[in-house]
Amino acid sequence: MYLFVVTYEIPPMIGELNVDINAKDEHEALYLVRNFLPRAAVVHGAQPKKV
Repeated sequence: MYLFVVTYEIPPMIGELNVDINAKDEHEALYLVRNFLPRAAVVHGAQPKKV
C-alpha cells in the first residue's frame, strides 16, 4: 500500500481540500475517495505523497 494525496472540492465551497489515503495505485485511491464523497464533489486527482 502506498500513500496518496487526493485533491477535491465540494460546491458551492470555494477552494480545494486534500485527503491522504492508503491505496495500491492512483486508480484505487480515486475510487475509494469518490465512494466516500457526496455526488456533487469534484475530484481533481491523486498524487503519490512524498515522505
